[in-house]
Amino acid sequence: MEKAIEITSLEFEYEKDSKVFSDLSLSIQKGEYVTLLGHNGSGKSTLARLIIGLLEAKSGKIEVFGKELNEENIYAIRSNVGIIFQNPDNQFIGSTVADDIAFGLENHQVPHDEMDSIIKKYASLVGMEDFLDKEPTSLSGGQKQRVAIAGVLAMHPSLIIMDESTSMLDPRGKKEIRDVVKKLRNENKDLTILSITHDVEEAFDSDRIIVISNGKIMFNDVPNKIFEHEKELLNIKLDIPFVYKLRNGLKTKGIDIDSLDEKEMVRLLCQ
Repeated sequence: MEKAIEITSLEFEYEKDSKVFSDLSLSIQKGEYVTLLGHNGSGKSTLARLIIGLLEAKSGKIEVFGKELNEENIYAIRSNVGIIFQNPDNQFIGSTVADDIAFGLENHQVPHDEMDSIIKKYASLVGMEDFLDKEPTSLSGGQKQRVAIAGVLAMHPSLIIMDESTSMLDPRGKKEIRDVVKKLRNENKDLTILSITHDVEEAFDSDRIIVISNGKIMFNDVPNKIFEHEKELLNIKLDIPFVYKLRNGLKTKGIDIDSLDEKEMVRLLCQ
């Protein structure tokens, strides 16, 4: 299977003798939805900036879709990668939603007579087709992030990096973005998504979770396996999803939830 990202023996430091990463290696397959989970300061956002060449590694190798990250390949790599940042307000350029989605298309020299159909297609995909003439400042946080996603998708990236892109949203906004991600994956099975977050509820939806602590990989497995390590996650200032807390709480009371039907589960919860 083709690899979207391959990182080998990566070392990086902001200051001398203060390493963020030391001998870090990981890989992400094409079409995979991977969450990089870690507390603030764990190095996860730094890794995103290294992958797209905003920071330069001290040593090691980064490959994106088989191309090594270097001066020769950096622009070809970036043309295949779309990034959605934490604060959607920092991403808006245009005076309307349509103008903002068009901005990236203009930079890619897409003919103007083709733009309208592309803008409408991706606005519709994220549920923002009725807002094309609206000013971005009039939108909710979740709507702004959906517009940011539409702008990224319009440029047909093979890899989307979501760098804490739901951390400033309320629960409704976070759910909107999770629903959009699910829809994107249904539309394009080859799309690779790397979500960088400390939100365990968001991580629950991914194919695989890589937990980073102090610049090192602590766990690398499917969500069900990761959230079995409740004590270790709590020790590094993370949490587990509510559904796992509920399951664990019932088990401590001697209740085997796997044997319960829906009505019995509801009755126990009401108690």
